[in-house]
Amino acid sequence: MKRLEKTKRAVLVFLLCMLCPCGLVLAETQETGAEEHKGPETAIHITADRLESDHKMSLVEFSGNVMATGDDVVITADRMKVFYKSGGDTSARGGTIEKIVSEGNVKIVFDNKTKTAVADKAVYLAGEKVLELSGGDPKVWYGKNIVRGKKITLFQAENRTLVEGTDKDQVEATLYVKEEDGLTK
Repeated sequence: MKRLEKTKRAVLVFLLCMLCPCGLVLAETQETGAEEHKGPETAIHITADRLESDHKMSLVEFSGNVMATGDDVVITADRMKVFYKSGGDTSARGGTIEKIVSEGNVKIVFDNKTKTAVADKAVYLAGEKVLELSGGDPKVWYGKNIVRGKKITLFQAENRTLVEGTDKDQVEATLYVKEEDGLTK
């Protein structure tokens, strides 16, 4: 019975630590010197084979070997679309990121390189701080511990995760538990 309680506690710790991506930072960017700038500035550096910008659609699309790096996140994908809210004028101030859609072989490494997520598609909603993983075989792992489902939604602001399956494909989690210390990493 005591072992069962330790296992339950370890599973709870796993779900809180692994599936609550507090360190997942895909924050908005703003240019230095903007008078309305509030909070710390965060830069996202993106490289790709090609970049196409559509100012009317408030969209920048990167394609081919895309890599985006931020404070504590690295995203690789075949394609990435960055939707932004226009600054309202034509100054160098620019806008803020509303949504990032990554498609094709998406891999996200975050939380000091301790967590990894993979999927065919990842959608990050900056205002809500929500990351949705779907397509292919979405999964998130922390050390040897892994969770997978048809769709994985990480609610960063709420420190909450939802893993959904289907009638044919259930949610799956593999957890490694040490006798005394809880989950292994």
